[in-house]
Amino acid sequence: MRKVLLTMIILLTSYATIFAQGIEIAFALPVGNCQLSDNTAKMLRSKFLPAMTESGVETAEVSTIAIKPEISFVNKQVVEGGMRNIHTSDIQFNFVCTNLATSTTFASCVVTVRGEGFSDDDAIKNAISKLSAQDKRLTDFVNKAKDKIIDYYQHNLNSVISRARTFANIQQYGEGLALLFSCPATISGYTKINDEITTIYRQYQTQECNNVIQKARAEFSNGNFDAAVEYLQQIDMTSSCAAEAKQLCMQIKQTKDAETRRAVELIERQSQRETDLEKTRIKAARDVAVAYCKRRRDVYFIW
Repeated sequence: MRKVLLTMIILLTSYATIFAQGIEIAFALPVGNCQLSDNTAKMLRSKFLPAMTESGVETAEVSTIAIKPEISFVNKQVVEGGMRNIHTSDIQFNFVCTNLATSTTFASCVVTVRGEGFSDDDAIKNAISKLSAQDKRLTDFVNKAKDKIIDYYQHNLNSVISRARTFANIQQYGEGLALLFSCPATISGYTKINDEITTIYRQYQTQECNNVIQKARAEFSNGNFDAAVEYLQQIDMTSSCAAEAKQLCMQIKQTKDAETRRAVELIERQSQRETDLEKTRIKAARDVAVAYCKRRRDVYFIW
């Protein structure tokens, strides 16, 4: 139960960060990628971190906006060298910053570096090791992507909202929310995005809350009060199943577990404050968006 209370405190203190959302860019590879191992991809990703930090861009584990590297070999040679052959090639890195939901390209750049090793992966690693994190081509690429992202969302705010609504209308709530969360909070008119996030999340809640209530009741029936409380935290106390949720809260409060009762009372107090409700919705909506991104079948994210 201490874990539940600690989790709730962390969520409450992290809402300021949620509302201060800036530009978040992830690093993604296409599914079926056969050129980069995960370790090599992480090595390549690390080259962008200084430039992203300097430009004020946040690195994200998952995001609708991502840098997708494509690699090709130029002048590739395999030279016999004693016990093992040596692979040498000019490694061409084509970096593209794109919106995975709309296929909009914000920036691209090509960097070619000579690499060598006992395999293609070794040659790529060798080339990456020669690539400076302060390389002007990388910093210019990140800065251009940042400027284009802000410009795109500033001038296409209404169409982004319309596209998110289209996703929601066909019950693709995660995709719609992920698109909205890719919008920088710094642009004018961002309150429209925030309002739409709340609207779409309410639609999602209407569909999902009955399932969550059933899971909470099952955990309660089995005496797993901690798990029941964790499910109740997911429910918007103004949603269609709020009455059932409040009834279950009352039942949990009658148990002998003092810490469980305190956790439920915290949920109830939070539900009485509209500002807390709004923050809870935004946090929960972001979780839905992140879950959608992690389920994508066309790319996987490197972190």
